[in-house]
Amino acid sequence: MTQRKPAYDAACYYGGKLLGRCTVADSEAYSLLMKECGGEAARVLREYPYLSPELKAILEKAALMQADRQRTGGMFHEPESSPWGKVQTCDTLCPGVFLVSTASHGGTMVAKEVAAVLSTAAKKCGFQRNGYICFEEDAQESVVLRELLDKKLWKIPDRIKNKEKFEENINQSIRQYNPNYWRARQAGREAAVEGKRPLPVKEAVR
Repeated sequence: MTQRKPAYDAACYYGGKLLGRCTVADSEAYSLLMKECGGEAARVLREYPYLSPELKAILEKAALMQADRQRTGGMFHEPESSPWGKVQTCDTLCPGVFLVSTASHGGTMVAKEVAAVLSTAAKKCGFQRNGYICFEEDAQESVVLRELLDKKLWKIPDRIKNKEKFEENINQSIRQYNPNYWRARQAGREAAVEGKRPLPVKEAVR
């Protein structure tokens, strides 16, 4: 039987900005859990792991915004230097996550304050340098893009016409260079699907 999608009849906000549409139950849970955790979204994520995918995504966005404000008063500054040299171009994928290029190389730099949005398996693919977790563009960068896409914190730019091929290239790169991460991601997705299946109805005791 096809499962009916939940009706998104509410929404969550932080600092006057829309974080996402959700059910009334999730909206109420968001307010209650944020109050219980002193308004810290990152603490809610740590202490309450069993959240709906929609509420988890909303809290992750709130955690990014809060980390942004704590670090710079509201704006992550683009890095001027990187493990690969002086930064020449920099694109912000989401607050605190930067896609950088240098004269010869580049990669993605994730500020340590927002690294909580990455899975443990993803963080193992990078290396720490000057307050960032860094992911080299040829072999590790795809891990960050995959994580952000999965968590709906970033979307493929409109300038890329064949988005399905772009996403498959990300997956292929991960399977080739980071097979341990790919296995961990697939196992997590399978577990999430399994957790959504209804429990079998037990026969009534006669």
